[in-house]
Amino acid sequence: MKKSFLIVLFALCFTLTPISVLAQTAEANIKYSDSLYEQNEIAQAPRLTFEYNKDEQSKNSNAPEIGCKAAFLADPESGKIFYEKNAHEKMYPASTTKILTALIVLENCNVEEKVKISQKAVDLIPEGYSNANLKPGEEHTVYTLLQALLIPSANEAAYALAEHVSGSIDAFAELSNKRAKELGCETLHFVNPNGVHDDSHYCSAYDLYIIAKECRKYDVFNEIVKSKSFTVPPTEIYKNNDRKYENTNELLLPSSSCYYSHCTGIKTGHTTPAGECLVSGSSKDGLDLICVVLGGEIKQNGINERFYDSKKLLEYVYENYSYKTFAKKYQSYGKRIIENVTKDTSTLDTYILTDIKSLAPNEINAKNVVYETELPEVLEAPIKQNQVLGKVTYRVDGFIYSTNIVASHDVENKPYMIYNALIVLGALLLIISVYIIINLRKMKKR
Repeated sequence: MKKSFLIVLFALCFTLTPISVLAQTAEANIKYSDSLYEQNEIAQAPRLTFEYNKDEQSKNSNAPEIGCKAAFLADPESGKIFYEKNAHEKMYPASTTKILTALIVLENCNVEEKVKISQKAVDLIPEGYSNANLKPGEEHTVYTLLQALLIPSANEAAYALAEHVSGSIDAFAELSNKRAKELGCETLHFVNPNGVHDDSHYCSAYDLYIIAKECRKYDVFNEIVKSKSFTVPPTEIYKNNDRKYENTNELLLPSSSCYYSHCTGIKTGHTTPAGECLVSGSSKDGLDLICVVLGGEIKQNGINERFYDSKKLLEYVYENYSYKTFAKKYQSYGKRIIENVTKDTSTLDTYILTDIKSLAPNEINAKNVVYETELPEVLEAPIKQNQVLGKVTYRVDGFIYSTNIVASHDVENKPYMIYNALIVLGALLLIISVYIIINLRKMKKR
């Protein structure tokens, strides 16, 4: 009797083995998913990540030579750097200083606020420096003074705005230096709001790029700096309407030999120690640029290097770089065979859920770009549609893009519940049969 019972028990354990194996497989699947797939994460969004490493960027042999002593040219949206020359060296900025003054005013004032021009604001202007003929006692809006500051480069407007924001020129200089440091400027130290020369007033081409990039967030700034001209409105103190001024940035003026149709601003600067300076913006073919040149000269043939070099640098980028698509949404990254699944889901396609576009040199395209995938060769069910299986990384001239590789459809296990139910039923029938046989033998003996 005991021997027969052991035989039955062994048979039962053997027949139930697939159930325990299935349980172990399910447990293994859960652990595998937790570590690799981030707890069976379903891709609710493309999850495209982006980095920029200028050390991975190729050097373009077409980069031009320029006369200005320092320069920095980049795409403010992506951060891609196209050109550097002494970009982090200490330089005198002259009136490009006024870009930071405008930023602080926009961050601290409403453009409709009224500002009274003080006698001090007018008297502080050194002989030979630009002004907009603003009169002591006149009241103008912040917007009007920003126009005067950025279009004809009026120095009294800078002093008046500084006094309005901080109460004094020194306090405004302290605020300027603090804000510049917050923005990430590395070299900058200002002692006034307009760039009137002082040996202690300096910055780098890179610093001016950082400031201009921040200013570009303000529509009112963009509107002003691309204006070709400006008229100071009459007031009770000065009733004439004859204070009309052209923008000092000749890249904006169709009448100038330096005219550049894609220019969108930003600000000129000039003193004898600083030389010819320009922070310019441009927009062409969906690519916006900010270019800074400092320490230029006016050549004997009349060419002003700040305009000539800026145009040369901007055109260099537009001629040698463009936006391209390197991967498209639903692009396949190979099929995988899944074992122990239903027949109609045994082959799984993998793809991405977003386009990958990048600014790249003309010689780089989708056929020769470098990319790498992280995708297991062996996958196990169950898998859900759009479940993250791995990732793909593209490296495009300093840009590093990564996005998830996901499953094209659901993949289910075989219907083991029915299979195991049949096994259990068979085991029970076997036990009953053995029990009946044993009892029949006993009856025969009796």
